[in-house]
Amino acid sequence: MKSQIHGLANLINPNFQDFDIKIKSLFEKLPIHLIPSKEFVYKNLDEIKIDGRTIVISCGKKSVKASIALKKKFKPFVFNIHIQNPKTHFELFDLIICPEHDNLFKPNTISTLLALHNIKFTKDIRNQNKINFIIGGSSKYFKFKENIFHKLYDEILFLSNKYKVNVIPSRRTPLAFIEKLKKMNLKNIYIFEDQFNPVEYGNLLSEAEVQIVTWDSISMISEAISSGAKTLIFPFEEKSCPKRYKNFYDRIIEENFISIYNRNLQAPNPDLDKYNSELRSKILNKIESNLSFKLNESKRINTQ
Repeated sequence: MKSQIHGLANLINPNFQDFDIKIKSLFEKLPIHLIPSKEFVYKNLDEIKIDGRTIVISCGKKSVKASIALKKKFKPFVFNIHIQNPKTHFELFDLIICPEHDNLFKPNTISTLLALHNIKFTKDIRNQNKINFIIGGSSKYFKFKENIFHKLYDEILFLSNKYKVNVIPSRRTPLAFIEKLKKMNLKNIYIFEDQFNPVEYGNLLSEAEVQIVTWDSISMISEAISSGAKTLIFPFEEKSCPKRYKNFYDRIIEENFISIYNRNLQAPNPDLDKYNSELRSKILNKIESNLSFKLNESKRINTQ
């Protein structure tokens, strides 16, 4: 969630203040609609002081009511944006930014095809001999059975005969699979294990000529596409794949952003300039038309 907040904040104005709210345990497990939009729900919300025009960006369940509380308390000064579907009190947000596949269409919403993120890329350092193989793991929708890892293992070995392959696991990737690759000790396979290092992750995405991503994570696919490299998604467990995921795949194929995995690594080079420019314009126009002030006059951006 923080990656999405920082991604949006940087898109609007890179000078922002980060604030991590802490919800009291009494309210932590309540359904969102039962959590009061009050300061007392949070341990530290009263630490935020707003005395000038401010954009408040929030993301995730625990910050929905915090954003609304700040809007009520500092109403003349606050323009509040929530990332993802808040699932309650839509009208109390000035702007909601959510994935296109969530199908949330309201006057104050902007839909994004790709997930927001804060990964920074370096231009002009691509190496034609490098490939990233980005791997997810089991989730609510995908079991990631052992036969899938056998297929991934075979493809990584196949590609390593011609390319240097950076294997980038996620926090959901089984350790046994990673250990199996390590034991092979092949010179053309590098295992990236520092999942909490966004700088190094961004460097790997910037260097590789091709990104291959298992299709279980919309966030990972979005980050790969955003790098500007050719991106291929690796399908599996097609029968259990949710419809909204399939709609997402169809849309990014339609936009010429990706291809389905093939051993020839044939895929388009995504042109993201138009997409990024249009998204930024939509967001800035929404903010300025509602607040009637220039963004460079705003004092700060608080992120939740």
